[in-house]
Amino acid sequence: MLNYKEFELLKDLLETSCIADIAKNSKYEVFEDENEINEIIKELSSRGYLENFILSKKALGELEKYKVKNAVILAAGGDEVSAKSVYSMPKGLFVKDNETLIERQIRQLHEVGIDDITIVIGYKQELFFFLEEKWGVKLLINPDIKKNNIYSLFIAKDKLSQTYILNSDNYFTQNPFSKYEYHAFHATVYKENTKNELFIEKNDFSRITKVFSGKNSGECVYGHAFFDNNFSKTFKKYLENQIDDFRVCMLFWEEFIYKNIKNLDLYAHKYNDDFVYEFDSISQIQNINTLFLDTVSQKINNTICAVFKCQKEDIKNIQILQKGLTNILFTFEIKDEKYIFRYPGDSSQFFIYRQNECVAQKIAASSGADGTFVYIDDSGMKISKYRQNCINLADIYYKDINFMKEVARKIRLFHEAGQARNDLECYFYDPVKECEKLFFEASKIKGNLFDIFKKEWQEIRLLQKYADMDGFKKTMCHNDINIDNILLSDEGIDIIDWEFAGFNDPGYDFGRVMAGLCYECDDARIDEILEAYFSRPASADEKLHFMAYSAIHNWYYVGWALYKESINESSRDWMIFFYKQSKKLLSWCLLRYEKKYKISREF
Repeated sequence: MLNYKEFELLKDLLETSCIADIAKNSKYEVFEDENEINEIIKELSSRGYLENFILSKKALGELEKYKVKNAVILAAGGDEVSAKSVYSMPKGLFVKDNETLIERQIRQLHEVGIDDITIVIGYKQELFFFLEEKWGVKLLINPDIKKNNIYSLFIAKDKLSQTYILNSDNYFTQNPFSKYEYHAFHATVYKENTKNELFIEKNDFSRITKVFSGKNSGECVYGHAFFDNNFSKTFKKYLENQIDDFRVCMLFWEEFIYKNIKNLDLYAHKYNDDFVYEFDSISQIQNINTLFLDTVSQKINNTICAVFKCQKEDIKNIQILQKGLTNILFTFEIKDEKYIFRYPGDSSQFFIYRQNECVAQKIAASSGADGTFVYIDDSGMKISKYRQNCINLADIYYKDINFMKEVARKIRLFHEAGQARNDLECYFYDPVKECEKLFFEASKIKGNLFDIFKKEWQEIRLLQKYADMDGFKKTMCHNDINIDNILLSDEGIDIIDWEFAGFNDPGYDFGRVMAGLCYECDDARIDEILEAYFSRPASADEKLHFMAYSAIHNWYYVGWALYKESINESSRDWMIFFYKQSKKLLSWCLLRYEKKYKISREF
């Protein structure tokens, strides 16, 4: 019987007989030095496993006991992906060097003779279907991608034997796989100053004794794993018995291992940190050509080169920004100037009108409301100047009345520029009808939301009727002005992100300018903001009108949040924020409109 180091040496000698190469190029830590390797060779030769560095039939027969049978690739994804996918792709379908990450893994498995491959899919599962015909893989569906990857392994539990376990978003610089593996292991690397990783502790034999989070530096699980027959049998038993226990399905599978670590022998195979990359760090070794699917890559490159009259090679320092509820952004540099490229997200297409955005963005640029504008097209691709050293508005927005007054003046510049045109009515935007669309779509998943919010809908429709009786002139509006869409830098104030724009009532743009939860409806600060907008004190009727459309604004975003939740995209805590805002404003406005127009409510 072979011990671990004897096994590893026989495996290495299948590829090379050079002792120096084995000592130097071992993919993970095994041998101390060449002297140790030579001693093991002598021992193996004396037992008939080697003949002049060539494996004997005895050795080859012994290795067969350790033969890898199959692989399971976890590609179900999760709701953290869907709101952030600039490429409209699951992570495993991102491209590096003209090859998707998951196909690179499949190819590397095939290279060592592993053809029995099962892929567990969920998020955008239809995009993986081609792999079945192209590569002969088997596909399993994870029906609930909100659960963590332990549930994907539960779905694939009957496939576990002598099995590699992979994450579809890993990129291995060298082929990490082999025909033979000695025991169950997980790849590990040492990470400095990292976040969101699972760290390990191990004993002197590299058996993992603890899996935990909360550190910044240390050895962490990273990359692929292997389950042997004994491990798979025990793991499967625990999985079947515990999957329905409280919160188990929300664990990473490595955390589940630690939960049962006493009877699960899993060893650490420590690799160099440049051997394997995970999705979030892939951008460090990318350019646009290799990061995007071919058609998207070409379109983005062509757009940037046309706008800046440059070559592809001039596009430098690409960085993906993990921010945005309907889009993801990446920054790049041209001739030492930094810009932001926006590629639109999937769900945004339902409630964003790109032609409206194009028109509004150009008006904003010409009026001085937004100085960051560089380029936009009807598909939603957009390039903006990157503002350096932006000030965090958390302690300024709503709280600094002078800042809010400057925002109001910027809005006025934009509104006046829109009112000066007579060709904008075709971009008409009715926020109540748009909100109805969102409620209707969300109701397909959440039940009849119109019944749940029956009273609020009656009040909103009535409030819009009263407000439109005021006769305010409509104009092009931003429709989504809030703390996240305003920049304060050395260049001044910029109102950005015009993708919800449309021909609307000007009061709608004040829904999150003068209607914060920290403002009561009769707060004097609201009067100051309106005075800055009108360049004079606002009349009582003007204030009432703007407050009414602020209520409608907040109600629209209740629908927006419900819709996002219905498609498994988090709206964070915005839903309750918008609901409270709209209820407060509805009550205040309806009482005053009933007095103004001498109308009594019928409900």
